[in-house]
Amino acid sequence: MTSQIMHSSLPPVEGGAWLLTGMGCLSKSSLKSLRQRNNLTGFIYLGFHLGALAISGFLVHAAMGSWWIIPAMLLYSSIFALLFAPLHECSHFTAFRWRWLNYMVGMFVAFLTMRPFIYFKWRHAEHHTYTQHPSRDPEAAPLPRSFRQYILLLLGANFWSKMLGTLWRGCTGRFSQAERGYIPHGELAKVSLEVRVMVTLYAAITLASILTVSWLAVTYWLLPRILGEPLLRAIRMTEHTGTLEGPDLLSNTRTTLTNPVFRALYWNMAFHTEHHLASSVPFHALGRLHEEIKPHLRFSGEGYWQVHRQIRKQIATGNPRHLATLDR
Repeated sequence: MTSQIMHSSLPPVEGGAWLLTGMGCLSKSSLKSLRQRNNLTGFIYLGFHLGALAISGFLVHAAMGSWWIIPAMLLYSSIFALLFAPLHECSHFTAFRWRWLNYMVGMFVAFLTMRPFIYFKWRHAEHHTYTQHPSRDPEAAPLPRSFRQYILLLLGANFWSKMLGTLWRGCTGRFSQAERGYIPHGELAKVSLEVRVMVTLYAAITLASILTVSWLAVTYWLLPRILGEPLLRAIRMTEHTGTLEGPDLLSNTRTTLTNPVFRALYWNMAFHTEHHLASSVPFHALGRLHEEIKPHLRFSGEGYWQVHRQIRKQIATGNPRHLATLDR
């Protein structure tokens, strides 16, 4: 089934609010049951993810000294990059039933992925409040204006400087005006404390590695963290890039259908429109929510490669606001 969806002019922001729409397709009765959280499912997904990381890490160890190290490291790095998923879910406090458990797991994964948890929580909340607003959404994903820009985005060319900037501002307490806009004043000290603890531990690990002449941290942490980022960039581009820059959640967010293993490792975030329509619904219930709202989806793709092919077609038109015909 195909449909032609054209860009429309942005509506004004009223009273400082980005008036999100699209939630009318949700059933209040089913939402009540879908919002039920539990600890067991969170532990199952976390165990599966950490287990996959351990197995792929063992493959890296076994492949040392041979050409098999390349596919083994790429596999391990990919699974490592997808640790973004539990961090994201914990920031919504929907990974587990207990709020403190979401904090603990979220901060653990945040340390591994070098993304401060409390900072990310507030920044991501702003993204959900102003989804695809061209100036207010800190995670806005406009269509690349050229194939060069597209490749640079995939490689994470801008990501690393932003990440290092976040750590620097967190350590010094010199937050930007935008950050002070979405991080409550009372939370700024907490963000700085978390970042300072993280950076101190990173420095301690670096010093210990140098003193013991150990490459463990580089091999199983820093290198896969870097190598896996392009995969995460590619995935995250599919969530909003090439959709409309307006407040309709059915038009500014995309769901991508993929295989069950990848869905599990990405904690069902491939159901991204569903997640934005009802962010209080835990990740494990998004599949059921998808079945309910899929007739209303305006942007969906049969796999990540198909979505990126569509994005490249949009770039080829030479108009970043043009939306080509989508195969749904």
